[in-house]
Amino acid sequence: MRFVRFNSTCTKFLPLIENYKTLRHIHFPGITPFNKGQQIQSAIVNANLDFKKLEAKIIRQQKEIQTSGYSLSDYEDELINKVLKMKPFPTLLTFEFENVYTGGKKLKQDPKLEEKIAGFEALGCKYHQLERGGQTTWHGSGQLVAYLILDLKKFQDLTVKCFVDSVLLRAIQVTLDKNFGLKGLLNENPGIWMAPNDLKIASVGCNIQRAITSYGISLNVNPDLKFLNTYTMCGLPGTRATSIKEMAPGFDPTVKEVSFEYAKEIARRLNIDTVEHMSGEEMEV
Repeated sequence: MRFVRFNSTCTKFLPLIENYKTLRHIHFPGITPFNKGQQIQSAIVNANLDFKKLEAKIIRQQKEIQTSGYSLSDYEDELINKVLKMKPFPTLLTFEFENVYTGGKKLKQDPKLEEKIAGFEALGCKYHQLERGGQTTWHGSGQLVAYLILDLKKFQDLTVKCFVDSVLLRAIQVTLDKNFGLKGLLNENPGIWMAPNDLKIASVGCNIQRAITSYGISLNVNPDLKFLNTYTMCGLPGTRATSIKEMAPGFDPTVKEVSFEYAKEIARRLNIDTVEHMSGEEMEV
């Protein structure tokens, strides 16, 4: 593989509305059932999509009223502005999931999928089919999974490529460097890699619906690496997974501690002023 240091051509991202100057980081302590994590993510994504539809309808109706020569009363105008200010905040969900294997859209076409699922179950892991990019990944104890949900259109110059490379992945690089002295690198394959032995420490996979993002990254903190190295991960034969614990044995961080540092770096990359750390312990769906 050809390793390169980060060299982004993306411009500086700036929040375009007041709500997007705050990042809500919701961490779920302990081990979270994978299905619960998906349900929580779906609920927040759907809330964003519903609001975006409502926002578009209101703006369209305002334009129609203006072109017809009518005007809204002060009360109506104030009410509409209050509704528009209820825009959801950008939200980072962080989890430590039960042991599972997940497949991206490409894996649906794999003729050996049933055979692979049987192998996953033999290791004591469930299988879940997801609507994200990528192929096979593992999630479980000792691994941080972070889902970032926001509207790309509410930031200046934030393209999909810049979101993945300069936000999701760059935040991992800085987290590793600042806290553990680890130099995570990019190459032609997705994720974060450790030179010189082609060791993968983090994966990335996201989905975009009407500019609303979902899914995100997984970062190996201190998992049992047998789950990651028994199967070909992310469609890349000949590679091996590693972790913070393996690469920096002098440190013993928890998934929660790493999640807080990652949230701070996400906010910095997006020029968000405030991070609200919240517990998802009692969050219902």
